[in-house]
Amino acid sequence: MVSPSPQVTIIVPVFNVADYLPETLESIAAQTVFDRCHVILVDDGSTDGSDTIAKQFAAEHPNVTALQQENAGPGAARNRALDMAETPYVSFVDSDDILPPRAVELLLKAIVQHQASIAVGDMDTFPKPTAFLWKKPFGKGDRLLQSVVDAPDLIFDAGPCHKLYDLAQLRQHGLRFQEGVHFEDAFLALPMLLRAERIALVDEVVYQYRKRDAGTSIMDNLFTREQNFWDHLLLCDTIAALRPELDVFRREVLDRWLVRSYQGFAMRAHTLFEDADLWKIFETCSRIYQDVDPSFIARWTLDTRHRVPYLAFKSYDFELFARPWERLRTVVACGGELHLDYPVTPALLPLTQVTSVGARVEQVRLSGSGDTLRVSGHMVINGLPMRAPISISLGLRVRGSSLTVPVTVQRRIDMKASDEDREWCGFSAEIPVSQLRNGQHSLRLVFDTETGQASRQCLITAAYLRDATMKRSGDVRILPTHSGRESAELLVRRQGGVAGRRRWHRMLVRKDLRHVASRAPFWKWRLLRLLTEPIMRRRNVWLIGERTDTAQDNSSHLFRYLRKVERRRNVYYLLTKDSPDRERLRGLGNVVTYDSFRHRFLMLHATKLINSYDIDSYMLPSRWERSRFLKHLNWRIGPARVFLDHGVIEKDVSAGVHRGRASFDLFVTSADREAEYVSNDLDYGDMVANTCLPRFDALVPDRGGRRILFMPTWRTYLVAPSYNPKARPRIAFDGSAYQTFVSELFGSERLRESLRRYGYKLELLPHYEMRKVLAGFVPEDDCFAMADQTKRTVQDALRQCDLFITDYSSTAVDVAYLGTPLIYAQFDSEEFWKIGGYRKGYFEHREDGFGPVCETADETVDAIIRYLENGCVREEEYSRRAAEFFAFQDRNNCQRVAAAIAALPGPQR
Repeated sequence: MVSPSPQVTIIVPVFNVADYLPETLESIAAQTVFDRCHVILVDDGSTDGSDTIAKQFAAEHPNVTALQQENAGPGAARNRALDMAETPYVSFVDSDDILPPRAVELLLKAIVQHQASIAVGDMDTFPKPTAFLWKKPFGKGDRLLQSVVDAPDLIFDAGPCHKLYDLAQLRQHGLRFQEGVHFEDAFLALPMLLRAERIALVDEVVYQYRKRDAGTSIMDNLFTREQNFWDHLLLCDTIAALRPELDVFRREVLDRWLVRSYQGFAMRAHTLFEDADLWKIFETCSRIYQDVDPSFIARWTLDTRHRVPYLAFKSYDFELFARPWERLRTVVACGGELHLDYPVTPALLPLTQVTSVGARVEQVRLSGSGDTLRVSGHMVINGLPMRAPISISLGLRVRGSSLTVPVTVQRRIDMKASDEDREWCGFSAEIPVSQLRNGQHSLRLVFDTETGQASRQCLITAAYLRDATMKRSGDVRILPTHSGRESAELLVRRQGGVAGRRRWHRMLVRKDLRHVASRAPFWKWRLLRLLTEPIMRRRNVWLIGERTDTAQDNSSHLFRYLRKVERRRNVYYLLTKDSPDRERLRGLGNVVTYDSFRHRFLMLHATKLINSYDIDSYMLPSRWERSRFLKHLNWRIGPARVFLDHGVIEKDVSAGVHRGRASFDLFVTSADREAEYVSNDLDYGDMVANTCLPRFDALVPDRGGRRILFMPTWRTYLVAPSYNPKARPRIAFDGSAYQTFVSELFGSERLRESLRRYGYKLELLPHYEMRKVLAGFVPEDDCFAMADQTKRTVQDALRQCDLFITDYSSTAVDVAYLGTPLIYAQFDSEEFWKIGGYRKGYFEHREDGFGPVCETADETVDAIIRYLENGCVREEEYSRRAAEFFAFQDRNNCQRVAAAIAALPGPQR
């Protein structure tokens, strides 16, 4: 029997996909019309054996051709096969994706039946689905589109896969893949969509696209790779050149794609490029978008931030494009809406309208005198860079009291850490308590501009909810609450004396009972608290913890002091049942099993929550969802929140513990400069206790064992956190500067010989998140060892070492406190600060540190050998720096911390 003539050429570019290629080829061979296909596999210089797999597949199937070429990119590979194709139709498959068995059959039937230019089928992504914009036309059955105008969202599908093309028409239009660029697919797929006379829509999944782990795809770093900006600009320029040959309706579809597709690049260009390159982008874009209507641009951009570059293109204002923060300083109001204050013609006005204004309250606190209520938070005016204070008057309106008070703009280094344009987004206002009336009051941020006023409702934040306990000023009680869609409100009651206290208590009980009756979240716990509150009211319960399974840090040292020295009865430590650290707390009593009923019960009546880490993450019972707890139960308990700190702060940690985010009531520090940073830059003011850390009390040197301890820190961009299974590393650990340094250090023969000569052992004690990837780096040699943290605490390891090596870890400060010499091995400084997202604080290691700074493994080995030669004695300069740095070195830290916590006021009932 004669085989039918091939009708479809399936083109598969192959490059280093040995793990996936067999599954892809198997899905192609399983096609119901496989015998009517010619498959061309083009290996693009693979080095992992993919070429062998392709050749084997071709040897098994006579209708398969396997080719090889030097690496030139997928565009070149596809073009080579495209030139060879002799069938009426052609399709494209990526070498790690999968075709359902009837995929080609369905597409072929549709394109033949309708004599269409293209047949397009639905596509799924795996292992997780993706909601693509171009999928909107699907779900309505098979149909024929006369052109892309009938389903304009298809224009956002710039890939050639899950489609079948009329090969003659591709050649007629001279369409090929662009070579040597990213987005090479779109140079063929988009022009064909725009020119197609008929498009057959197949409403079934004909393609399964594999989404690999983050970091392996161009799209994962879309706006961080500079070349992407140029390649996409070339694509836009190429597609824009089609405009003259298209009718008015297709031209609108083209413009829709031009505006929407480059907006992310246009908005971010000034963050990556210098002026010379920005000029090239600016001039090209100004030409491309000169004929696109401003209202159309406003419609197809996401928000004002994305419209600003187009405003620059349409106004031919290079400075606005390159430095928008210098051209946009404020806003104007019109009819209650805000616009960027920028001189425009009426036609360009839609590009200046602010799409969203956010005002969020983070803190509501009484002043020391009690006569003023200080409200603080942050605002976001979409499209307005806030690198300087906004130059209009702001006010905070207290609706219900007919009161509007002035607002002061504040600098927020925590916001700047993630976005330079939010540096001056903070605000605060002082409300005289005497002017507050009884009742419920909503808060609105008012923008008083030259052209009128606009206002926005203030919304709540997690910090606001943590701090939403009753504030009392004389006979006035103020309860921060919320309503509706998270609107921030104040409940004010002027009730004096015993009668007033009783009325307030009855009001709270009614709230509890209504909550219980409606079966709202945490209703059972609200009821239990209500019933047991009379017997627990005077217990003054302190709950202490670290991570749920550890007792090695400041919290455990403070707990031991409180139980042994001060003998406080109602102090409890939270620890998981199977924690190996339970033995360390044996005999102290009051160790509560995390997640037990007792844990949850004590949470209902705690007056103090004390932790060395994040309180919400490590002290809430696992089934108490954080946001619901903060909304429905935390305000009723009202515990003070104490941050003992995990270590002395050197870096900029504002993004995690700024008062506007973490909302601690007491922040423990150890050094004058650290306390100043926390008080001023993190906005904690007088809520700082500069006592030194509790664990320092146990820092008694135990040197002499001839041990060198190497304790490098975690890199979240190399090893994703274990508590976030969805996260993926941004950089591969293999081949990283981290891996290279550790390999070179432990592989150094000079180091090995010196350790043997002087009788020392080098121990590696990695961060627990890095332990798995570093397990195989320690040689099996008496000179080296991997420290076992289950047998010896970190603190014991620090006390017992004669020389300490770290990179950026705050444990260097512990070692400096001990008087032990140390070395900073900062082998990846640029990567750590740039890619890792870390920001430098007040501390400079070379100028302020307690040991030499090394940048390579060789320099580190040299420094180790120098210390071995002098008997591991710290230099006088570093001893002087340590003496000047610490606030105390008398080992009475626990006593001072306990006194500071005890001085905190209890919950206001």
